[in-house]
Amino acid sequence: MIRHSGDLVRLVTSSHDAYAAWAPRYPPDAHNALMEVEQTAVLELLPPVAGRIVLDAGCGTGRYVRVLTALGARPVGVDLSSAMVARARSFKLPVARGDMNALPVTTASCDLVVSGLTVPDIPDLSPVVNEWARVLRHRGVLVYSTLHPIGKDLGWTRTYESANGVLSLPAHWHTVAEHRAACTRAGLEVEAVREPSLKRGGLPVALVIRARKRK
Repeated sequence: MIRHSGDLVRLVTSSHDAYAAWAPRYPPDAHNALMEVEQTAVLELLPPVAGRIVLDAGCGTGRYVRVLTALGARPVGVDLSSAMVARARSFKLPVARGDMNALPVTTASCDLVVSGLTVPDIPDLSPVVNEWARVLRHRGVLVYSTLHPIGKDLGWTRTYESANGVLSLPAHWHTVAEHRAACTRAGLEVEAVREPSLKRGGLPVALVIRARKRK
């Protein structure tokens, strides 16, 4: 969920602590309006996935692992939070713990990398985008999403409900130009950009990028 910074929330300074507290309540599906429009945009940008090996990078509780499995793909999820990984495994999903700066995935082993709303946790895009590119095969596709960068100027915060009330996670904001530059440096060609909103004519709430490995 996103809120304006004037709302009464308590900031959790560590994303690791936040996800540990959030995991027991975090569903493995798109459970709010922002995630619904984000997921619709991601699915529209996916190439054919049936039979393909797919990495869900920053999988959380396995939302895209479930979606991709239903589409006939062969997905595996990776997430840094041991609590989120445990929650995903409770749903019998194929996930592993790992850092997106050094993915526990073989080079050039994936046809597709998907990452849903994980970028706000990433202070420096380049190392992570480089890792996504590394694990892609020749002409493999990357589709990833993030909160729209206008949120920085609008004072958005990332929030969730906990036993201790509404908590807010830290967020890192990256411009569209910064996303394009990170993809280019990693040897990826940006093929499409989507900026979905919650209603027709409304402000965008998410940024979704599709890029293809050039070599």
